[in-house]
This record gives sequence, structure tokens and C-alpha cells, in this order.
Amino acid sequence: MFDTPIQFIGGIATAAVTVWVLWKGGGPERATALASLAAFFISPAVQAYGGLRQPLWGIAAVDAGVLCFVTVLLWRYPRRWLIGAWACEALTVLCHAAKLADATLLGRGYVASLYVLYFGFLAAMAYGAVEAQRLRRSVWDVGAQHVLDDPL
Repeated sequence: MFDTPIQFIGGIATAAVTVWVLWKGGGPERATALASLAAFFISPAVQAYGGLRQPLWGIAAVDAGVLCFVTVLLWRYPRRWLIGAWACEALTVLCHAAKLADATLLGRGYVASLYVLYFGFLAAMAYGAVEAQRLRRSVWDVGAQHVLDDPL
């Protein structure tokens, strides 16, 4: 799971962002952090389905599931960070579709694009915790806490 420096950096970034979001985020932020963490651990297990000459089918399925989850959250919660997270996940799924459409795409470019978009997704989640703190502060000023953490 941690064979290359980028995988090690990704693991450290995932742990740091997940802890940050679980500590400082609201309901949708925490739910997304847990879904992202689950995807992080499921992806290596399903990586064997596919290869660099074809799309990584198992990872594509996990990414499509995360995209569906973020889409539901985006419909339900008015959070700006969800737009960025959704865009990163949608582009990730499109990268899998591009590899499906043209198997001659370079494997390194395909995998590199998946990493870049994953780091963008993590950045959006981290910003989500900041946004939740701001929202929480403004809600506390108004005195309507129930608005912030609408249950899933």
C-alpha cells in the first residue's frame, strides 16, 4: 500500500485531513471524511481488477460510489466545498472513462491524474472543515445551532 513516495504522502495526507475533518467538521464533512477513508482502504483491495493497460475497474467502481455519495450530499447541504469535492470526483470518474475509451493512454498519466484529483478532493474536504467552523461561529452568533448539523 505504501510502495512509492506518493502513496506514503497520500496516506499521511489522508490521515491528517480525516482527523482534521472529524475534529472540526460538521455532519456532511464528517460523513464525507468517513466515506473517503473507507474508499482509501477499499481501493487497494480492489486494485487487482484492471491494470495500466485498461481502467482500474475496482477503483473506478469505488470512485463512482464516492461520486454518488458526494452528489447526494451536494443536493442536501448548501456547502461550497462540496462543489469542489464533487468536481474532483467527477473528473476522477471521467479519467477512468477516458482510459476505457482509449486504452493507449499512458498508464503513468492515468494514475498521476487520479492522484492529483485525490489531493484536490482532500483539499476540498479540509476546506469543508474550515467552512463548517465559520458556519458554526455565525450560527452561534445568531443562536440557531440546529441549522448547522442537519442529520443525514
